Formats: sequence, C-alpha cells, structure tokens
Amino acid sequence: MKSSLLFLLVLGAFQLAFSQANNDSLYSVNVTSFYGKAYQYIYSKQDSAYYYFNKINKEAQKHHDFETFISSTCASNKTAAYFYDLEKMKHNLSELDSVVSKHHKELKESPHYLYYINTIDFDRGLYYFRLNNYSQSRENFTSIITSIESLKESELNVNLIDLITSAYSFIAKMYTNDGKFNLAKDYYVKNIQFLETKKADDISKINRTYSLLAEVLKNQNQIESSNVYFKKSLAYNLNNHGGSNNIITEANHLLDNYLSQSKTDSAFYYLDIIKTYVVENATKANIYHKAKAKIHEATNNYNLALQELEEVLALTQERWKDNPHNDVAIAYKKIGDLHKKFNNYDKALVHYDLALNYLKNVNTNDLKQQTDLKLLKNKSEVLNTFDLHTQSLKITHQALKILDDLKPSFKNNEDKLFLMEEAFPVFESALEANFKLFAETNQDSLIDSAFYYSEKSKSVLLMESILSTRATEFANIPKKITEQEQVLKSRITHLEKELNQSKKSELESELFEAKKSYRELVTTIETEYKSYFDLKYNAKVITLKEVQAFLNSDTALVSYFYGNNAIYSITITKNNKSIQRIIRNQELDDAIISVYNMLSIPKSDLQELNKMSNELYLKVLAPSITNISEKNVIIISDGLLNYIPFSSLSINGSSQYVVGNYAISYVNSATLLKQLSEKESINTNVLAFAPSFNSLNNTNLLALPHNETEVEGILNFFNGETLTGSQASLQNFNSKSANYGILHFATHAILDDINPEYSYLAFQPNTTENNLLYVSDLYNLNLNTSLVALSACESGIGNLNRGEGFTSLARGFYFSGASSIASTLWKINDASSLNIMNNFYKNLSEGDDKSTALNKAQMSFLNGNSQNALAHPYYWSGFVISGNTSAIVKSNNTWVWFTLAGIGVLAIGFLLIKRRKSN
Repeated sequence: MKSSLLFLLVLGAFQLAFSQANNDSLYSVNVTSFYGKAYQYIYSKQDSAYYYFNKINKEAQKHHDFETFISSTCASNKTAAYFYDLEKMKHNLSELDSVVSKHHKELKESPHYLYYINTIDFDRGLYYFRLNNYSQSRENFTSIITSIESLKESELNVNLIDLITSAYSFIAKMYTNDGKFNLAKDYYVKNIQFLETKKADDISKINRTYSLLAEVLKNQNQIESSNVYFKKSLAYNLNNHGGSNNIITEANHLLDNYLSQSKTDSAFYYLDIIKTYVVENATKANIYHKAKAKIHEATNNYNLALQELEEVLALTQERWKDNPHNDVAIAYKKIGDLHKKFNNYDKALVHYDLALNYLKNVNTNDLKQQTDLKLLKNKSEVLNTFDLHTQSLKITHQALKILDDLKPSFKNNEDKLFLMEEAFPVFESALEANFKLFAETNQDSLIDSAFYYSEKSKSVLLMESILSTRATEFANIPKKITEQEQVLKSRITHLEKELNQSKKSELESELFEAKKSYRELVTTIETEYKSYFDLKYNAKVITLKEVQAFLNSDTALVSYFYGNNAIYSITITKNNKSIQRIIRNQELDDAIISVYNMLSIPKSDLQELNKMSNELYLKVLAPSITNISEKNVIIISDGLLNYIPFSSLSINGSSQYVVGNYAISYVNSATLLKQLSEKESINTNVLAFAPSFNSLNNTNLLALPHNETEVEGILNFFNGETLTGSQASLQNFNSKSANYGILHFATHAILDDINPEYSYLAFQPNTTENNLLYVSDLYNLNLNTSLVALSACESGIGNLNRGEGFTSLARGFYFSGASSIASTLWKINDASSLNIMNNFYKNLSEGDDKSTALNKAQMSFLNGNSQNALAHPYYWSGFVISGNTSAIVKSNNTWVWFTLAGIGVLAIGFLLIKRRKSN
C-alpha cells in the first residue's frame, strides 16, 4: 500500500497547487513542505510523522480545506497501522467520519470521492483486522470490492486497483487464519481474475497472489495445484529480479511440497536454487541448511541431518551473539527433535535442556512462551519413555503454567492448531505419568492429580471452541471494554516482536506501560464481567474433592480424556474414585464411527448394531461403572466419544441397553457443571417455537409436520407461550426470550463440526429479515433459563472430529445464561420426537430431575415399541441432556408432607383442647 500512500501525498500537494477555493500561496507552500517532511518519517519515526500531519490538519482546518484534511489523516493512518498504534487509528477514523458526514455533499462532487471513501473503508478494515475482529473487518473490505469491481476499465487507476486487490488479499488472509482454506482460495482466485480482466499494469501483484494462493493450496494438501502456482511465481521472480527473499521462500515451499511426495530429486533441485540466492543474502544462510536437513531427515540420513542442524545453530548464535534470542532456543530444539525422532532420547534431553536454559535469558513474550511450551511438552514425552514419571509431572506442571499465561493471547486458527498439536499432548503426558505411578504405588492422591489434568484439558477444548466460533460480542460487556482489551493486546504483541529484533529502551518503556494498562483492564473485567473473565482468563479448575462435595449420593461422574495414544476415564462418586486406561488404536476409532453411523440410520441392522455397541460398552463404559451403585451418571465426554449416546450401548449384545439401568447426562467439564449448579431460575414459564418449513417459504430445510403439535403439548404441563408459523421469528426470540425459564425449539438446529461458527438455529424463513441464530450470536444474549430444548438437531459432522458443532452451540447457550440443554445427536423422526418430548415435559412437571425425566421418557417409548421397528436406538437414543440436570419444579409429593404436617398440628391442637376441657 505504499504506492497508494504516495498517491495521497501527491494528491494533497496537487489539491493545494490547483485549488480554486484556496488561493493562499503561503498555505500551499507550508502544507507542501509539511507533506514532504512527514513523508520522510512515515515508516521510520511515528512521532515525527504525526507532528507534521497534525501541522497539515491544523492548516487545512484553518482554511476550511476538508479534502486536504482527509488526505493527511488517511496518510497518518498508514503510519499508525505500521507502528500498531491502534488508538491513533481509532482517533483518526473518528475524525474522518466527522468530516465526511459534515462535508458529504461537497465531497461527492470531488473527482477523488471514490478513492477517499474506499481508503477510509480500507483503514477501518485494517483497524478491525489488527483487533482480530474479522467479521467487522470483512464488512469494510467487502464494501471496497463492491464499490470498485463493477467500474469500467477507463474509470480505474492504479490506486483503486491497489485498494481492491488489497481488500481481496486481506479477506483471503482472514479466512486462511480461520482455517477456511476454500473461502481463502476463492478470494485469491477472484483477485487474480480481477487483475487479469482489468489488465493491471503491475504484473507483480498477480504474481504475489499466485504465491499466496499456492500457500493456501499447500495447507489443503493440494500439492500438485500448489506447485503450479509456486512455480509461476518463482519463474517470474527469477526472470524479473524479484528479490532473493521471494526466490528463497518460494523454492523452500516447493522443496517442502516435493518432500511430502517423497520426490527427493526435485527437492534437491530447489535446494540448489536456495543455495544460489543465499550467496546474495547471507542472513538467509540458515534457511539453506534447514532445507538440507529436511531432505536428509526425510531420507533417514540422521548424521547428515544432524550436521546441517548444527550448522544452523552455529549461524544463529553468530547472528545474535550476546543478545539472547528465541531463534537460538529453536535451533537447539530442532536438534533435540531430530534425536527424539531417531530414538536417541539421551541426546534429545540434553538439547531440550540447553534450549530451556538459554530461554531463561530471553525476555518473556508470547513467542518465547510458545517455544518453552513446545520444549516442555517434548521433554515430558521423553521422560515418560524412560519411566521417569515424577520428573515428567514436574515438567508438565511448568508447561501448564505457561499455557495459562498464553491463554488470553490465542486468537485464530493458527493458535487453535498450536493448542491441539502442542498443548493438548501435555495433558496426555501428565495423565500417562499419573496412571503409571498409580499402577506402581496405588497412591490415592494420583487419581486427584490425574483428574486435575483431565479437567484442565477441557479448558483447552473450550478455548479451541471459542476460537472456532470467533465470538466478538459478549452480553452485558460494553464494546469499548472488549475493543480496548484487543487494542492493548495487539500493541503488546507488536512491541514484543519489535524488541525480539532489537533492544531499544524506548520500546521497553512502552511495553511496560502497555502491560500495566492491560493488567489494570483485566482486573476491571474480573470484577465487573465475571462470566467473560471466566471464559477467557480464569485458569482455575475444580478439584476432585470439590466434585465429591457437591455430587448427590445417587450420582456418579465419569470424565473421559481422549488422547492420541490412550483414553483415560476417571470415575468419581461421593465416597470413591477410580481411574482406567484404554489403549486407543485405529480399530477403536473405527468402531466408534461405525456405531455412530449405525445409530443415526434407522434401517441399519439392529442385531449387528447391538453386537458392536456391546463391544464398545465393554471396552469404554463398563470398566468405569461396574463397581458403582449410583443410578445417575454424568458423562464428561471427549473426542469421538462426543458422538455416542451412552444410553444406547447394549449391555448384553441384544436389546438390553444402558438406558434401562442408568439415567445418563452430559457436561463439557466438571468446572462448568459446578458453575451451572450455582445458577437457579424459579421461572418455569415456557416459550416454544415451531416455524414452518416448506417450498412456499423458499427454504432447503425439510418440513417438520409434528412440530406445532409438539410445542402445543408442552402447555399441558407448563404455563407459557407457543409461537408457530410466522410468529416463530428470530425477531420474536430476541424480544421475548429473556422473560422465560424454559426455551423450546422444535426447529432445525444445524451443527457444523468443520466450521462451528456456522452452526445455527433456524427460525421462520423470511425474505426480508435474517432468520438464523448463529453460535456467535449466542454470546450477545442475556438469558436466565433453566432449560433450552432443541428437538430437531441435524449434524453437519462430515469427517468425525471432536464434536465442535454441539460443543460450541452448548457453550454459547451456557454463556448466555442457560443452565441445561436437551438436544439430539442426529435428525430424529419427527413423530418419535413428539412422543419423547411430551413425556419428558410431563415427567419434569411431576418433579423429576431432567436426566430422570428424559430417561423415563426414553424407557416409556422403548417399552411401548419393543415389538416393532421403533425399538431401534435411532428413534429414541439420540436425545441427550447436558448441564445442570436438577429438577425444574418441586416434587408433587411436597403437598403430602404439608398435608400430613397440617393434620399433625390439628391433632395436637384437638388433644390440647380436649385435655383442657377434661381439667
């Protein structure tokens, strides 16, 4: 965008020289001089640049020259963006909005109107991009595209082309950060098509987009297509002196791609290109040796790979000399990883320790802490291979402290991958160490320790879920608070990166003040917005003893951890606890997927399903519940187990199911369960929605023929209101929902595990208004509900993942104020839904707790259909209840006790009166 900035500066000078409104030559000379001075400092000294832009603005305001004011303020924004001065950008944008609003009529007559408006949109889009508010940022960049892409070729100039191509690239970059590679690819392709169609003179723009598109294709593992675009870009750079950095980067990508295809000859070809251009750019020499090490590692040539990595270490040490730097620790880590891969664990430990000790001298920042966490994870795994489990636990404890510090900084898909690839395995190392130590010592406290790590892992899954939903608004929290939080965090990250490259006392002072302001803001959030604080900052989890304290005597809790190598389950009752370990392998994964698929298809072979689900029961559930007498079981599920309704598992290989012996409920974590148990709503009024879906209202969603009957039946047991057809609108939900204690949705709930933020509830289709309530919208609600019931969920699971669609939807409702959620794991037959929901509410109205109410409803359905096809678990087992399952209404038996007490009082009174008379 530097060429666009130059245009703004030249445009400002042009306006002054030829303005008919301002003939003051001294004004023209002064402002032109200020422009020249500002331009000297625009990317080097922000304070100096601001100083001269402020001078221009004062002069422009004095002479009522609003176009020069806009030009100068937009230029100032480029400096602010470059230096991550988001407060300045925010202030500038406010000033620009005011000027544009005040002078809009005159501005529209300017030949530069389109450029001004779109430049302001660009700056606003960049501001929100820096804040990680991608929704708002995309809106601004999309506005630029809409404004410019329909222009005729004669109406375009290089500056407008700069704006639209940058807008395409930023939108693509945001989708890449979110892991939505198909959408990113679409925008890069559109950018290329636009540039080719408009015959843009600057071929380098097309070439740069080729390279960006190739990276997306590489992430999608579309290697052949990726190679095509990387080769186009590399050829252009080789033929047009595109710069050694670009050539080395693209050759390195191609080397990676060919290694992934085991084509080492091609990899060596691109290694030679890297070597040629490293000679011109000595600071990149380590890239050549890293690339060479990758080839040797891929061909299992351990010694040659080690030799190259040691050269990388030496070059990195030479570069940074006495200035401790994260890159040196990473070089040590790479050598440690190589030793680990080739089972040379002693040397791996040596290099991990060298890296960790070196990092002690590096200033604390997010990048350093991420490297620390990776090292500690790998070290704990190596210690476990030596059966040094006590040492491994000490290391994992250190890693989790770092993870807690890092938690608020996670913001996009790249961070989500880091959580799953680097952080999640730390918990598995800890559980492995705990389990093996317990097996050796039978020390009771090790189960408590294992539960702590299992529970902490749920907070990582929660953060992963939040990253997936990209919720940017939160109920009851002023936008200025969350925006200030993002501004400060972005500023801190930028300053840490700057200090990572060079020591500057003024930067250290700025960082100190920014961190101080951030800590003060977090304290405010903790005091005034506790739910949001718990979601993002609170690292505390409930202990096993605390779980035992609040569990009822008839309830057991089973917490699962689904690791890469094993599944761990911890069973807790009021007075007992136990831990089990199940080896995870592909056979077990396939069995879970097969059982889920058979459960969700009504015509699957029932005999085969019962046989397979019994095998799953014996392997996964039975070891955890065999020795308990409690009949209520709360499951904290994990991984692929999120897709299995445990009630459906066959106990004996035939049609005797878990549902006959236990009332099962679910929750995301015990910590969440404790929080939900502290909520109590005495409001039992129902608000029920039953939209109509058919061809007349232009929707692809299938009709639900029994949903109106379903919601009307609820009013037989509870007071409230049903909204059907056109009344079942999103607008009515938003205006009415906060006043009801029970919300029932007899509508489609679409759960998307691939893109959880696209999970939604569908209300009455409407051509003029939005009718979909997305997961991210839930965080901006303020409910006080005992129960949210979703009776027609449809899962867009695709490749089974971690249950992110439902997890995200549930977490959104919990944050908005719901205590429990009843839902289905697949699209269940509409008629059976009517039957089960009717009995569920009947049981609730009679004082049953929610899990018992659902259990009875399912058993009633199963018993009533035991001799027909409806006995298949598809029809009844997909209904699950999660969260706080306590009763909504007091038991109807209460009146008996009051009656008996009253009779007792009357009897005593009668006897006393009789005695007095006899006296």
